[in-house]
Amino acid sequence: MTPIIFLLAFLVSTINSHVAAIDFCVADVKAGVTSVGYPCKSPSKVTVDDFVFSNFTNGPPNQFNFSFTPADVENFPALNGLGFSFAKVELEEGATVPMHAHPDATEVVIAGSGPAKYTTGFITSDNVVYTKTLTEGDIFVIPKGLLHFGFNSGKGKASGVTLFGSGKPSIQVLDLALFGNNLDSSIVEKTTFLDAAQVKKLKALFKGSG
Repeated sequence: MTPIIFLLAFLVSTINSHVAAIDFCVADVKAGVTSVGYPCKSPSKVTVDDFVFSNFTNGPPNQFNFSFTPADVENFPALNGLGFSFAKVELEEGATVPMHAHPDATEVVIAGSGPAKYTTGFITSDNVVYTKTLTEGDIFVIPKGLLHFGFNSGKGKASGVTLFGSGKPSIQVLDLALFGNNLDSSIVEKTTFLDAAQVKKLKALFKGSG
């Protein structure tokens, strides 16, 4: 028994020392993603600029009237293997972030400065709702996989930064899932209890068909 214990201890220490020897794994994005993520760029090709993200600025508003600037493994390769990513969000007055979920990532919302307020919330699997209007200095946690939303509930622009528990979080927007595809309208009507006119209107809005 003693030799086996020593052997296991040796293997564990070998594995741990191997992991500890890898300080980072800057993604080789050009090599393409695999089933286990991006391969590491050769250390000889890594520079200090790989660890700096310089484009964390607000872009033009999208169809929901807010801008979303991600800093994830695809445009910030140094995040590869670290298990998190960021995004900067700015909502125009009256803008809404529609109901959506990140199946593989917890989201942390950090409210920005300014007079406008950001109201956000999530719905649990047993349909309990938690919602809060955030002001500067507030941090709000949205557990992984739960439907959540947000909107600008004040005057002027609302801004903030989000942290995701994934290097490249997936997202499913509820409205796009229902009305932005080619699912037959009769099925949408039956499963959402909406009438034909409402489904047609929403499919036109979200560029769906069927």
